[in-house]
Amino acid sequence: MKSNIGLVLEGGGFRGCYTAGALKWLSDNNIYIKYSASISATTAYAFCYATERIEEMKYISTVAIKDKDVMGIRPLLKEGGLMGIGYLQETYFKPFFEEALNFLKNSDREVEVGVFNMDKEVLEYHGKNSFTADGGHIKASVVLPLAGKMTEVKGQRYLDGGIRTMISIERSIATGHDKHLVIITKDESYVRKPNGFILDKILKFVYRKFPTMLANIDNRVTSFYNELGLVEKLQKQGKAILIRPSKDCGVTRLSGSYEQLEELFNLGYQDMENRREELFRFLEVE
Repeated sequence: MKSNIGLVLEGGGFRGCYTAGALKWLSDNNIYIKYSASISATTAYAFCYATERIEEMKYISTVAIKDKDVMGIRPLLKEGGLMGIGYLQETYFKPFFEEALNFLKNSDREVEVGVFNMDKEVLEYHGKNSFTADGGHIKASVVLPLAGKMTEVKGQRYLDGGIRTMISIERSIATGHDKHLVIITKDESYVRKPNGFILDKILKFVYRKFPTMLANIDNRVTSFYNELGLVEKLQKQGKAILIRPSKDCGVTRLSGSYEQLEELFNLGYQDMENRREELFRFLEVE
């Protein structure tokens, strides 16, 4: 497999278990794409995939995210937000993160995660040589606005990179890749809509000191369809393959039963298997 292929992973919260299933298929077929650009929840799975922590990836994406200390009242009381990202990181990532990071740094693989720098109000991508020992950039990448506190890394405050972009196809192109495997978490029936009136007012009040960030949020619908349109254009040119759920399993950004998460994970695996020959040709697997 040539190194000019970029792996692009959309976010999606709980729906990210679909991506985890697709990445397990790649791993089971001994396919490790050297570069990835990911956003939001899938940054953790990109890291696990590149460091060959596949069992941890599956457990986190289908079981750990349902932990009562990860989402709901408990993290609100303990961490001041609906998402207990500190607990998730400490309980489920810390046991293997340092060893996995050393593996990544000693390999020819790169994992770039997109985060939104709140102090500069810009999207930034950070790779393995920027990662801190506590996984700060990955933690920051999954903290949604309103759902958790900003994460400070090296004196800068960050939130989810999905504020600015959802499908990092432009980053994959900018880093010199001319072919792209793009995995998104929404099926074809999905329609992205603007935030509702009440949520919009709350966002504008809470983040009133961050006008550029708010402008990016207002533009999310347009950004999503522009990025998806670019991927579809590249696919017609033979420069990309778009993988997305073949059906709706009932999982939303912040909800899903254990059974639904398992089903969606398995769907990600099966959707890849159903396109095995196409993927092998595109990825130039011998």
